[in-house]
Amino acid sequence: MKIALIHATTTALKPIEMAFQTVAPKIELLHFMDTSLLALMEKSGKLTPEIIRRFSALVNIAYDSDVSCIQLTCSAFNGITAILQPLYPVKLFRSEAMLDEALRYNSIGLVSTVKETPIALQNYLLNKNPDCMIESLVDPGIIHLLSQGKRKEHDDRVKKMVEQLDGKTEVILLSQYSMEHIAKQVNPSVPVLTAPLLAAKRCLDHLNGTFG
Repeated sequence: MKIALIHATTTALKPIEMAFQTVAPKIELLHFMDTSLLALMEKSGKLTPEIIRRFSALVNIAYDSDVSCIQLTCSAFNGITAILQPLYPVKLFRSEAMLDEALRYNSIGLVSTVKETPIALQNYLLNKNPDCMIESLVDPGIIHLLSQGKRKEHDDRVKKMVEQLDGKTEVILLSQYSMEHIAKQVNPSVPVLTAPLLAAKRCLDHLNGTFG
């Protein structure tokens, strides 16, 4: 079986690959990437026709590769699956596995490094549970520190946001896939959720017929 992974940044590659190695090492992963997408989103602050077209081009190639499902690893673009899913018979996943897990709690903390991400995630959470309380912290653009070789600065600033949220919510979400490794560096008083492993498990459940 093959699963397509669609990326807007190179920083999501390793976390999602490691997640699939953990839960389904025999699955063949196909990577499709357009690194201009994040810059377009940061410039516009929303999904635009150009962004949708570029995502659609990636999904087209993935679909034509005979994959069993498609996983998007770019949380800031969560809303695009609602637009594209009706066009394809193959299932498109976003970051909903992590978000669904978070909805077990009444109050949710979001830590983000892309300023457009909280809006996309909050929309999903509040649509599922209008009564859930959300606290959000974002340090805009520091995701780019990773590609600039400034990982320690990136990690320290993310950990600072985690510390600021600790005690204010019942769970903390590290919104970007690129923050997966930081979950092991922090020890708050509440659970910390990350997307890659939960996303890989959701895809596997779909392939096994245990998730629709």
